[in-house]
Amino acid sequence: MAHENLKFRLKIDLKDTWQPIYGAEHHGTFYMIYVKINKYEVIKNEYGIEVHSHNWDFRLQNYRGNITMGLVDTPSLKFSKDEKETQFGEILNINLSVKPFIKNDIISNCNLNVEKVIPKNMIAVTNVMLLNPPIELYNPKDLDNSLYINPYSHFRDGDHFNEVSTRPVGSKDPFPTPEDMGFGKFGICMPDVCYID
Repeated sequence: MAHENLKFRLKIDLKDTWQPIYGAEHHGTFYMIYVKINKYEVIKNEYGIEVHSHNWDFRLQNYRGNITMGLVDTPSLKFSKDEKETQFGEILNINLSVKPFIKNDIISNCNLNVEKVIPKNMIAVTNVMLLNPPIELYNPKDLDNSLYINPYSHFRDGDHFNEVSTRPVGSKDPFPTPEDMGFGKFGICMPDVCYID
């Protein structure tokens, strides 16, 4: 079985239970992200339009590794057409940001509004924006004085630094800038797909 066919099951009606939506290893730390669905209701937004409001908690659990990964910013939900996997049609995007050297395991009571019901049998993709380490540790414009060298964008070779890129071989796309994490538009393979059940 190809790894692309392996998915988490997200039970949209299951309340007060942590459910996995994402797993990855970044900066040498393996972690997973879970969601707990608290409440669903149809409400009117500030413009008087009905929206489907979901109240979810998000939790990041660091399992193995020396660098603490943490949740930052406010998660969001958004429907879109899947451009990579055309057989799925419309998908639900669960958007989150994660940063190394940040101690923030839980984001509670996120009110996430979408324009329609999240149907069962839909595919959800967890999109994690991996942010750079804090500037006081890693400055991509001043590597000589950085306390930490981000392994996704640079590696040290004595007194010199080289840039890292995950650009596919033969690609005509430009190399990412040093400020990017080096993932390119294709990303790195990780479990990030859920089946809404």
